[in-house]
Amino acid sequence: MDIQIQGRPTNIETRNENGITYVPVQETAQALGGTASWDNMEKLATITVGQWAAVVRMAESEADVNGTRVVFNGPVFVEENRMWVPVRFFEKAFGYTMDVTADRVNIVNPLAR
Repeated sequence: MDIQIQGRPTNIETRNENGITYVPVQETAQALGGTASWDNMEKLATITVGQWAAVVRMAESEADVNGTRVVFNGPVFVEENRMWVPVRFFEKAFGYTMDVTADRVNIVNPLAR
């Protein structure tokens, strides 16, 4: 599955786990102009895109986004020192829209259309 940002191709790797498309949180956040940091002791990541900050814990299917609980479609996992989130995490947590076809996901900022 190819990932695009605003219709532009990226090199973001994807994984399919139980029918859910996952992306590495750090690379995807950076491609969207944001940041991601990892707290190994607490097993959580803080992802910031624009004015929004999402905190997500390993093995959970929800995040705290600026104090609001947001649920997404699959649990977060860490593998090979990378945190993976469902690509729909960026839709639920940050308001991006997903333009999905059989072989591509285009992550779109609705304010930039």
